[in-house]
This record gives sequence, C-alpha cells and structure tokens, in this order.
Amino acid sequence: MKAFISIATLFITLLFSGCLGSSKSGTPPTLAFVFVVGTGDNSIHALTESSTGQFSSAALPSFATNPKPVAMALHPSKNFIYVANQTANTVSGYTLNHANGILTPVGTALAPAPACATSSCNPVSLGINSAGTFLFVLNQGGAGAASIAVFSIDSARGLLTPIAGSPFSFASLVAPNPQFLAMAPNGNVLYVSNGSSGTISAFSIAASGVLTELAGSPFTGGAFMAGLAIDSKGLFLYAADTINSKIASFSIQSGGALAPAAGSPFATDLGPVALALDSTGATLFCANQGGATVSAFKTASGALTQVAGSPYSLVSSGSPQPSFVTVDVSNTFLYVGNQGTKNVSGFAIHSDGTLTPLSTSPFPQNVGPQWILITP
Repeated sequence: MKAFISIATLFITLLFSGCLGSSKSGTPPTLAFVFVVGTGDNSIHALTESSTGQFSSAALPSFATNPKPVAMALHPSKNFIYVANQTANTVSGYTLNHANGILTPVGTALAPAPACATSSCNPVSLGINSAGTFLFVLNQGGAGAASIAVFSIDSARGLLTPIAGSPFSFASLVAPNPQFLAMAPNGNVLYVSNGSSGTISAFSIAASGVLTELAGSPFTGGAFMAGLAIDSKGLFLYAADTINSKIASFSIQSGGALAPAAGSPFATDLGPVALALDSTGATLFCANQGGATVSAFKTASGALTQVAGSPYSLVSSGSPQPSFVTVDVSNTFLYVGNQGTKNVSGFAIHSDGTLTPLSTSPFPQNVGPQWILITP
C-alpha cells in the first residue's frame, strides 16, 4: 500500500512539475498561472497562460473558498493570494506553490477571516500595501454600514489579524455605493470609488495601518464611479464613469489629494466598468459593459488618446457583460472577463497600444469571471 501511495505521489508531482516552462510536443511554454473567480460556484479556478497568450486548464484543479468569491489580491512576495467572499462576509487566504500552481489555505485549522462583525458587510474589493504588511478590504455594506477592514499580514504564514479599530467607517462611504479599492504604489494612500455618489474617497495609511481620510476627500469624479487604475509611478489615477461613458483622469498630488487632469473626462464606449494599465503606464484599457467592448488609450500627462481601431469587440455572439480587465505579467497580453458569456477574451498588445484578438479567444470558463489574477 505504501509503495502504491509513493508511486501515485510521484506521478502527481511529475504531472504538475511539467506545467511551468514545459514545451513538450510543440506546446508553448507556460508563462504564468492564472486564477479566476466569478458567478457560478464558490471556487478559485486555476489555469495556465502560455507564452503565446493562450489559456489552458489542463492538469490544474479548482480550489474551494467561501460563498461568492468576487475579488482577489496577490501579496507583494507573490507567496499568498487573498479572496473576498461577498455573501460569506469573509476573506480567505492561500499559499501559492510556484512550481505547480497549487493553493493551500493559510492556517488550515482556522476559519477564513471575517471582513466585519456584522452579517451583511459585503466585501467587494481588496488591496495590499507595497510593504505587504496590511490587507485592506472594501466592504460595500447593505443592511450594515460600508467600511474598510484592515488586517495585518503575517509575512511568514500569510495569516490575517484585524488591527485595532477595524473595520473603519467614514461619512464618504455610504452603503451600498463603494465599488472598488486601489492602492497608491508607495503604499501610503488608498482610494475608493463610490458608485452612484459620483466621488472618489482618499485615505492616508499610518504605520499602524489606521486610515485617515484626506482633506478635500471625497473628490468629484462624475455620475457613477466604478473601476480605478493608478500608474506605476503614482502620478495619475483614472476612474471609470459608467453612466456618462467617460474616464475621469486625475493627477495625484504629493499628499495623495486628487486634481482633475487637463481635458478630463475622456469619452469611451458605453458603460465603462473596469480599467487596467500596462506596466509602463503608457497604455490604459477599459472594459465597456454597455458597449460589449474593450477600449485602448495612450496616456500623456493624464490625457487620453484612443488608439486606432478602438474600441474592440469581445465576442462574436451573445452578451458578454465584461466586468474585469487585466494586463499579464509579460505586458504583452490583455484579458477581459466576460461575466455574461462565461469566458475570457484575450488580445495581443502591440507597441502602439492596438490590440489583436488571440487565435483561440475567447477562452471558456466554468464561472462568469469577475476577477482574474495572473501570477509571475
């Protein structure tokens, strides 16, 4: 019996060890592991991304989490992944095995961390400071108040501990308006888009993790503030205004306050909901739910210029209802999660910001993707 178990263990090890970097039988080598959550089940679905941008789920399992996972965050060490579970009102943590993509719950004897003390805080977005010491959880609220929960992160094991005073409530966060949380690259300020309030709140982060709302916050952005994106230098913040079909652009002042950029806001296709920048901050991508498209813009001092051919269609038929967009670790591929058609549209990114659909796109999924996390 022991010999059988040893042989089975060896087989599984060999199966997974061939995932990353394999190019046998003409298969392109794997570039990264991809994790997807969304409507349809309470699991994290694991995929691989090849060097040609294609997705594959071969040989990778899914991983159970609490009900309705909606958002994920990767720790700066790349060793831990955290998941916001909206209806369970919890945050689950996992250790990532870089060799085979396997996720193992942190603190297996412990339940997932509660996002708040009530039963209806509805966590919807996550952020981690650049030092990797704190996890921030945006609670949209419902019957309970909107708030931001703050957890200290055990750097060795990934365990979460609520800091004193968490969760934090502020007058500018009104349930159920908060939509998205974005961290400044320096880790000292976080921003929250406030949905139908049409504003963006900004908070400074103390060394203890305690939040203080900045003077002048919330900042006016438009009619319905949804997805946010901040360039890697922390100079500009972009916000999707879903109702006006615009993208608001702000320069980030030295203390974190926001000032409208010249020419802001900028038109995009109908119903923008999610944004992503390439690693240089030179190109901004926008998922347009109303238009069933993705738009691409070149950036210059906060100003946006739409590239040739933009916006781009996501699927040939059906109503994709895109809800998420991200750029991969190589900075050469763009992916859009289509919640309505349960697939992911993939594009090659060219140097001028234009997009070309990948040959086998869109990639079918078991869920309606709401978040896509790609690990280096």
